[in-house]
Amino acid sequence: MSKVVIDKSARVARRAKIKGDFDVEIGPGTMINNDCKIVASKGPIKIGANCLIEEQSLIVNNSDKQMVIGDYNYLEVGARIECLKVGNRNRFECKSTVALGAVIGSDCIIGALVQICPGDVVEDNFIVFGEKQKRRIVKSSRNLSDIKAALSTSQAMAF
Repeated sequence: MSKVVIDKSARVARRAKIKGDFDVEIGPGTMINNDCKIVASKGPIKIGANCLIEEQSLIVNNSDKQMVIGDYNYLEVGARIECLKVGNRNRFECKSTVALGAVIGSDCIIGALVQICPGDVVEDNFIVFGEKQKRRIVKSSRNLSDIKAALSTSQAMAF
């Protein structure tokens, strides 16, 4: 029997759906907004600390291995994550998709509508953007103020 473990400081909106046949763990400070779906259909899911998952986002594990999403990740409206490994401090813009078999490092931005394909590896500090999925490296440390601001604003929402 699967279980859902939600840290006491995490917030999950009433209309968010967490389901599946495997365990789901949600880390401290993480916020999951209305109409999000987290589906552990074929394997467990672990979501780290201080993540923000906006409306209509989908996280689904279609593998028999554990999916691990690191800390301080920000999924904008309609983002879809199926890959098993996501590092820390990433931003997935509106309606971006990361397929099963892809790997996302840390401090990355996946642009709006970008699709990361199976087998693709996005190394640390890269931005993937545009119709042709161009890549550019970020040479300085990423400022997390956008994520922190979003988290503090979302804490005022009614759950």
